[in-house]
Amino acid sequence: MKFKTNLIRPILRMLFISLLFFSCSPEDGNDGIDGIDGIDGTDGADGADGADGETGTANVIYSDWIASDFPDTINNNFDQWEMYAPELTQEIHDTGAILVYARVGTFIYSIPTSFFGTTQEKWSFRLLDINDTLIAIRVQSIDESNIGTPFLNGDFRYVIIPGGTSASARPANGSSQVDYSSMSYEEITSLFNIPD
Repeated sequence: MKFKTNLIRPILRMLFISLLFFSCSPEDGNDGIDGIDGIDGTDGADGADGADGETGTANVIYSDWIASDFPDTINNNFDQWEMYAPELTQEIHDTGAILVYARVGTFIYSIPTSFFGTTQEKWSFRLLDINDTLIAIRVQSIDESNIGTPFLNGDFRYVIIPGGTSASARPANGSSQVDYSSMSYEEITSLFNIPD
């Protein structure tokens, strides 16, 4: 009889534990009380304003191609024609770069330039006055003879670059100054996204 009692007790315990385990479900419990929301933290202080960036390429000014007003034949060893550039300011006169180009057919020449051979011409430009908005395009005979038909008697355009330069336009040596006049027309139009 003792053997049966010892055997029945573990079976009853297992049966009781099984009933407890299988008869309860998560839905049978009570919902707890929600906790209290915490207090929002205070906002941090605003950071200091950063330094202004350098003037970007969006400030570059360029003209359309303007037909030359030189005569077909120049019966002198010098002539000039003025191109109107209303965007010229005192600041550009003082710190900016002004580039001038001539187009003859599909060829584009940077001014100043000179031609030797059958054509003996020196081309240059100058700003007429610090308060003026005219760029004088000048041609001069190198050998002092009459110019005749000027070689660059096509279209002209100017590019005005204000005194600031974009970081992408700086030379590799880290200098803050860029000599735009030493760059080709293709380099300038590519650097500043100037349409032809």
